[in-house]
Amino acid sequence: MRGFTSFCSPLHFAPYNQFMTDNFLILIPTDPQYIPSPDRAQAANDYLLSVLTADDIVWMSSDTVTFVDQGMNFERVICPICGTELAIPDWQQMMDAAYAAHFSDLAITMPCCGANSSLNDLHYEWPAGFASFSLEAFNPVADLNDQQLQTVAEILGCPVRKIWRTL
Repeated sequence: MRGFTSFCSPLHFAPYNQFMTDNFLILIPTDPQYIPSPDRAQAANDYLLSVLTADDIVWMSSDTVTFVDQGMNFERVICPICGTELAIPDWQQMMDAAYAAHFSDLAITMPCCGANSSLNDLHYEWPAGFASFSLEAFNPVADLNDQQLQTVAEILGCPVRKIWRTL
């Protein structure tokens, strides 16, 4: 299962989730609309296969933006402007409004300080974000170091965000 272009949820990989907790190391572009060329995506995938031991490593892309969450690692959401922790109902309302538009517009007005921001720029603890492209390692044995993460970014041609999802 390498380099396919239909974006699917890790829940699609149900056999991974039947008997134990699974961890996913997910790399996404910081720009939710960015999709690298298939050659770049495959080169990044091949690089991860060379530096990570994991059950599987795949890349996925979609014509639409998707929220890439951290699963059970979710702790809280913080305003990137004033540092205030957002009330979960406020965040959920903003997410619902963006979802209704298929995440085509992530612009928000912060309820805490009135500043303009983006759902993608919120500080998620643990990290999360929005993407049309992802590289996913299922049950990796280790994390990527800073140099390896930078190499992936260079191969893809964009800065990346690292997300750890636990299911």
